[in-house]
Formats: sequence, C-alpha cells, structure tokens
Amino acid sequence: MSIKSEDENGAATKVKLMCSYGGRIMMRPHDSQLRYIGGDTRILVVPRTISYADFCVKLAKICGGRSVLPKYKLPYEDFDALVSVIGDDDLEAMLEEYERLDAK
Repeated sequence: MSIKSEDENGAATKVKLMCSYGGRIMMRPHDSQLRYIGGDTRILVVPRTISYADFCVKLAKICGGRSVLPKYKLPYEDFDALVSVIGDDDLEAMLEEYERLDAK
C-alpha cells in the first residue's frame, strides 16, 4: 500500500491498495515458507476517510461481485498471522499501520 496524494497539511487523502483474491496461501516445498499463490491482483485507490461499508462495496466490485472478508499481512509477519478487517476501527488501524511503514 502506498500514499497516493496529500492535502495542504501533508495528510494523506487517498491510499493505493494492492488487493489479491481468489488464490490460496500455501507452503512452498523448496523453503517451507507460506506464500499467496494464484488468484488475481488489482489496485484499489480509496479516500483515506473511507468507511468500512464503502470499502467492502469497492472490494466486491473489483472481485467480480464476490462477498469478501478483507485481511492484511503485517509487514514483518508471515501469512499465518493475517489480520481481519471487520469494521471501521480495523480499517483505520490497517491504514495507520501502513502509514507508519510508509513514513520510515
């Protein structure tokens, strides 16, 4: 995820998210690391202030109308520690986490 644009105070107004869906998390045989394999990947640009309900509607559109449960991987964690996004507070926490990473 990366910040797309800023307002006059330097605050992010939009975020660009890389969304993968339709694949599976599997262990690679040669190094036993978990990896996301298959499926599709799309870029989704949303306002920084988007609500969870609107976020899910946009995700469903890029996923071909499928109902989705958004999850994300923390930067220094493996795929076995995905964090579910089930409400506005979780969405805000996800965006803040990646803004901290982007600031480094």
